[in-house]
Amino acid sequence: MKLLIDIGNTSAKLVVSDGGEFVHFEHKAEPWSAVVKRIVEGFAIDEAVVSTVVGEDKELAEALREFSLPCRYITPKTPCRHKALRGVPDTYGADRIAADYGAMAQDLNRTILVVDAGTCITYDLISSDGSFLGGVISPGVQLRLNAMHDYTAKLPLVKAEKCAPLVSDNTEGNLMSGAVNGARMEIVGFVKKIHEQYPDLHVFITGGDALDVSGETECETTYDPFLVFKGLDSI
Repeated sequence: MKLLIDIGNTSAKLVVSDGGEFVHFEHKAEPWSAVVKRIVEGFAIDEAVVSTVVGEDKELAEALREFSLPCRYITPKTPCRHKALRGVPDTYGADRIAADYGAMAQDLNRTILVVDAGTCITYDLISSDGSFLGGVISPGVQLRLNAMHDYTAKLPLVKAEKCAPLVSDNTEGNLMSGAVNGARMEIVGFVKKIHEQYPDLHVFITGGDALDVSGETECETTYDPFLVFKGLDSI
């Protein structure tokens, strides 16, 4: 069994994979020493595979060493057993690589657009032969809400929600719609333009903001909240 760990900007999540079947999932809510001890005692873990955007976590590394668990950190040079991802810069985020691998493992023959809606919204365009064609980064929903509060005199700080009415009769609702629906419309717009250039496009959407627009696009669109973990499991 593998312990798959995704450390993002604002949270960490864990999955236990048993031969490709995810048998356990949780958000980290206690020290790594307690988390690793509980997982190791509950499952026959052979190794850990980690994606982190904040650098190596010394507490996690020590907890894994305590239980003699081999650990692999995903990097731009980490191979995928399904298909090579070529042409990504050295500064490419580990979470983006993992999500890309998760998509490539599910569709080997078409152009892929991976949209990861987290703290930032990232877009990765990958050719059918595994070449990185380019990407986009824009603010995520909470960043949009934070910016409107931080750079104005009176707009309140609003906590992001998963959905919002299109229009609202109060300031908080106006902000929420601008952030949530604005992000959704942005994604749909990018998908539309890219689909015009790549008719075989298959879009994969993931990320903590759960911006599932699969019913709003004209190309095949797959919403997969476990895309990063599927990528980690593929190496």
